[in-house]
Amino acid sequence: MSTVTLQHPDLGVFKGNAGDEVEQFLGIQYATLRDRLSEPVVRTEYGPEIDATKHASTSYSAPNGFENEVGLFIQNEIPKPEEVNSDVDCLNLGITIPKRGPASASRLPVFVWIHGGGFVVGAASWPHYDHGRLVKLAAANGVPVIGVGLNYRLGLSGFLTSEELKAAGYKGNNFLRDQRAGLEWVRRHIAGFGGDPDNITIIGESAGAMAVTLHLFSQQPIFQRAIATGGTCLVRPALPPVVHEGNYKQVCTALGLDSLSSEERIKALLTLPMDQILAKVPPNIQPNAVIDGDIIAAFPSYATVMDPNDASVPAKSWLKALAVGDSAFDASVLYWLMSFLKPLSLKFPASAKATLASHPAEAEKLLALYDFSDAADDETAFLKLLNFINDVSFTLGTLAFAKGFSSGCDTNVFFFNEPNPWPGKFQGRATHVLDVVFLFQNYNEKLPPAQREAAQQMGVDFARFVAGQQPWSKFEDRDGGRAAKVYGPSGTGSGIGQGEGAAKSTVVEDAIASTGTGRKPEIVDIANAVGWDSLGAVFIDFILGKHLG
Repeated sequence: MSTVTLQHPDLGVFKGNAGDEVEQFLGIQYATLRDRLSEPVVRTEYGPEIDATKHASTSYSAPNGFENEVGLFIQNEIPKPEEVNSDVDCLNLGITIPKRGPASASRLPVFVWIHGGGFVVGAASWPHYDHGRLVKLAAANGVPVIGVGLNYRLGLSGFLTSEELKAAGYKGNNFLRDQRAGLEWVRRHIAGFGGDPDNITIIGESAGAMAVTLHLFSQQPIFQRAIATGGTCLVRPALPPVVHEGNYKQVCTALGLDSLSSEERIKALLTLPMDQILAKVPPNIQPNAVIDGDIIAAFPSYATVMDPNDASVPAKSWLKALAVGDSAFDASVLYWLMSFLKPLSLKFPASAKATLASHPAEAEKLLALYDFSDAADDETAFLKLLNFINDVSFTLGTLAFAKGFSSGCDTNVFFFNEPNPWPGKFQGRATHVLDVVFLFQNYNEKLPPAQREAAQQMGVDFARFVAGQQPWSKFEDRDGGRAAKVYGPSGTGSGIGQGEGAAKSTVVEDAIASTGTGRKPEIVDIANAVGWDSLGAVFIDFILGKHLG
């Protein structure tokens, strides 16, 4: 690959890669860390020449994350990239710009990508997240944009917090602080790469989408537009400090630090080898944001999010545009839960009835809607549970954000229904992460022709949103105004998902009531009857075993 140089007016000369109608500048450190738990400091000075030809170190993460994503979720493996992990030198980004020419003076819209991975795995450098093809596609269709991929701290480095740590000067929500530092770097310096610092869209999928929606709790505008696909912060809400205190104690016990003094314990947390920490900390300690009164001042609930007048989500007053959506089987990401939940056919109905004890008729409607019975085998019951989770945790989250933001900013809703075309557990279903496969165009040669065309349509739609255009009819929370774009299923006849027929995408008039979304409209009726947060609690209570003794 040939190289290219860019003279940045403030930072120096960047040496990058010349790609197919794009230029890429990789591994740029956007912030520094004193240690693995410290607050990020935006970097402002570099040497006279910055080598940006290769990806830099990424955060330590749980093992086999890449293999699981491409093998279990996408169901089509690609070569694993070489990765170097670091606990302090992991805050870096990559920038992809259209190939520069004589008419490259205008400042282009920018999107900043926040990768998913449950906040425990992932890297912006993973090859299926590469922005080159999307940036090329957008430019070829008259909507040139710049893409930025952001790495941030994962696992304990990104989430560990306690009163003891705060007393020593360590704040919580490091992963969000990292992302904000990256956004600040982009705001300060993207103009030197041809980007518009006042036209930034943040895009996230899965855990990345949870982070995107958590940034909507910021008091100050830190971007202009947002896209959340395959998740919102309602899937895994931020938790109060008391819960994090319990997690902190579990971590210290697992690492054998209980008998140490506070100073010694913190020193150990900062210096123990990360491989040792990853091996010893139990997986039940899931990373969650903390309601810290700073970055997140209020508990994210369906009620507060969907109320357009609730000021606890400040971005309702400053965000210019929001696009939010989900895949028809995003809940496939939770398939690993099955072994912990047997016997499902008995446990879930009992738990659901207990959570909705004050609404027994709606509880029965819920179980009937998903055809739960005690006669079902565990495999069948679990698939029904996943369908329920998809509707409650993902689709209701999509609709809650759409309802809450649509009166204050341009809001677009989308549903991704393209079936996974590849052999595997969920072939034929619109699985988790498949939306990213389509968006970034990096599996196009592996997709059937109709789905390849659908991927290109989706990529251009998203680029138009980033550019401030209206890619399809807006969602307005009124009768006849709740429009949504539905991607797929492309192909027709018995060969669904195998490329027969043309790409399919439609705009439905009502994202809530229309059967054309591939979602169950009845679930909204039940949510309205029992309360959206109460319905969401059916899943949370079951996972936590609240009513199972």
